[in-house]
Amino acid sequence: MPMWTELVDLHSHSNHSDGLHSPAEMARRAYESGVRVWSLTDHDTNSGWSEAEDECNKLGIRFIPGVEITCEVEMQSETHNPTSWHLLAYFPEGAPSEFTQWLDSLKDARLPRMMRMLEAMNELGHDISIEDVKKHASGSLGRPHLARAMIDYGIVETVQQAFDEWIGNGRPAFRERPLPSIKEAVEIVHQNGGITSLAHPKYYGIPSDILTPRLLKLGVDCVEAIHNSHPDSYRYELLQQGLPVTVGGDSHGTENRPSPGKISVPISNLHPCFRP
Repeated sequence: MPMWTELVDLHSHSNHSDGLHSPAEMARRAYESGVRVWSLTDHDTNSGWSEAEDECNKLGIRFIPGVEITCEVEMQSETHNPTSWHLLAYFPEGAPSEFTQWLDSLKDARLPRMMRMLEAMNELGHDISIEDVKKHASGSLGRPHLARAMIDYGIVETVQQAFDEWIGNGRPAFRERPLPSIKEAVEIVHQNGGITSLAHPKYYGIPSDILTPRLLKLGVDCVEAIHNSHPDSYRYELLQQGLPVTVGGDSHGTENRPSPGKISVPISNLHPCFRP
């Protein structure tokens, strides 16, 4: 049995949140990259699960329903200033309707926040309609959809420019929204038979030997030690901490990472539910 595998990718996004392509297209891209255990983890929505699962069944991929839940900042960092932490939730046996209802409440909170951001843009001299933002979204409404509408309006040339100058954290049109705590999200996921993993932990600027005990205290099951953006040295640090790990390319279908897959994880560290 091999010690490492590239058959698993548990972190991808479609146009049901901030990705560019449909769930079916992302499933096909995962398959073409050699992935055989795959999860679609759109932000705060499960609206793409059915399409993704149908395509995976056609391709012979094991599909694991997943979602990336936007949560409150759990710990303050001396070096980083994130406005949220992200918790990956997985449901290998499927998610009950109670979880979907809770998730819908998070998704519904995105629209009032978007309206406040559009009001801010209007005050700054740019009147953008909500309909033109929604044209870029198939599910969960977020800032990348506003950024693409801003390109349509000729306000910016790129999504990155929109974030840097207008809608990124601390920029003039940025507005916050109510978020669950990590603890609350973990409890909801566990009550509904799911497994949790802290997404891209390096983003939060907490040393691994301090982060891991906090995750254990909160009941988080895994940590996404093998994330596309993490250097090998950081992956090694987390692998030594004892928590089971998950692996994620975090593909959004964009040029810098167009497809899921092609990321190696040690099988012995991977949570047993996700092993190929």
